[in-house]
Amino acid sequence: MDHVRVVAVFMILLCHYFLFSSLNSGIGRYLAGTGNMVFFLVSALLYGLKYPVGGQTMDYKRFVVKRITKIGASVWPFLLILVTLYLVFGVGFSWFDVGLNFVFLGYLGQLPGNEHLWFLTVLMACYAEIMLLRRLNIGDRIAPWVFLGVSILLVVVGEWLGIPSGAFLTLGLYAFVFMRGEWFLQKSKSMKPWMIIAIVLLNAVCFVLEYYGLFVWSRSLHFIFTGLCGLALLSLLLRLLPDKTNKVTTFLCGISFEVYLVHHTLCAGPFISVTQWQFGNVGNFCFLVALSVGLAFVLKLISRALRLARIAE
Repeated sequence: MDHVRVVAVFMILLCHYFLFSSLNSGIGRYLAGTGNMVFFLVSALLYGLKYPVGGQTMDYKRFVVKRITKIGASVWPFLLILVTLYLVFGVGFSWFDVGLNFVFLGYLGQLPGNEHLWFLTVLMACYAEIMLLRRLNIGDRIAPWVFLGVSILLVVVGEWLGIPSGAFLTLGLYAFVFMRGEWFLQKSKSMKPWMIIAIVLLNAVCFVLEYYGLFVWSRSLHFIFTGLCGLALLSLLLRLLPDKTNKVTTFLCGISFEVYLVHHTLCAGPFISVTQWQFGNVGNFCFLVALSVGLAFVLKLISRALRLARIAE
């Protein structure tokens, strides 16, 4: 699934470039909703295949330690470097928010130019969800659909109450793919041509609606539509992209998490000028990708030098 993860990260880079440049922000919203969902659901699928509900016993303590250490291996050095840059260049920030991000609670405390670290909080919630589902040992085929339906309802209720609720859909779809991992993969691999066309048309409709800003009046509809399109897009990518990888794909997949971490500060906030050159939109985006990949590789090397990445393996 290396190809799928690389495509998802590329979509996220492209989404933030559209959102924080003079280009159409509607395209950015479409890519944000679908790309982020694909990125999350690849993880759900991999863990669903590795720890199927009703399968072998799961070592919960080992799972928690490995997940925290693996994520922290890149996040903690990244935050230390980021705070250093804030201090050197006089960027205002809250030490409390820094502390929240160090324990993966960026959803509750945002750092300048790095508001995307909310995804770490949601990812940790997804990991907790995996352990809960395994503990409950829910194997009913109806259960994943119930989880999905409840998550959609919570998104709608959350908007009605005026509270952030988009993460509920991520949790619902994550649970759905995790519980039905083998089935989802088989259905994706055997997808009929008419289903491919249907998924393309569904995403095309979503793209047009976002492009013209027709979801502005309803955040819940935006989350639900783009989230479900992300699920469908994951299935399509599994069907169309090859299973066999190459050295380039393996390399990019290996630093995909780090690319996700470092790219946002180059797209928005106090350091956006780093990627604002007179290369034109295409040139600037290519420069953003190249710089993000380079910095991600350096971050990976730093985490390995600190031996954190090895501990996580």
